[in-house]
Amino acid sequence: MASRSTTSSRGSSVRYVCDCGLRARMYTSWSLKNPGRRFYICSKTSDIRCDYFEWYDRGFEGRHEEVIIHLNSRRIYLEAKIELLEEKIVQLEAELATKKEKKVARKKQLQKLMKFGCFVIVLLMVVMVIKMQRTVNVNGWQYIM
Repeated sequence: MASRSTTSSRGSSVRYVCDCGLRARMYTSWSLKNPGRRFYICSKTSDIRCDYFEWYDRGFEGRHEEVIIHLNSRRIYLEAKIELLEEKIVQLEAELATKKEKKVARKKQLQKLMKFGCFVIVLLMVVMVIKMQRTVNVNGWQYIM
């Protein structure tokens, strides 16, 4: 198991050193069973496999435990809600991109129709001008040339 050693460089602080010789690191648990409780685990490297684990402090009791559990549950709920909202944002951005693509396609189609309409109008005007040039009025009578 692990041993505790004291160092004089930082006063009387206690360091947790595992049997493997590595210094254990402190972490905080945010599980529903042990929220806010600190513990030591040994740093694992690729060469050394160590299963050292030790609680640093006692668990909370009474009202403190209820508050921490409530806050932790609220955090989990809010994280899930954020994740859902981020997914909704991605979905809405995809829908917006699709609508923009459709709008651009409709705009191009409208431009083609406008060009075709202008072409038809110009063609009709040319036909009318040619027809007017062939028609001659002589003494109230129209003659087509």
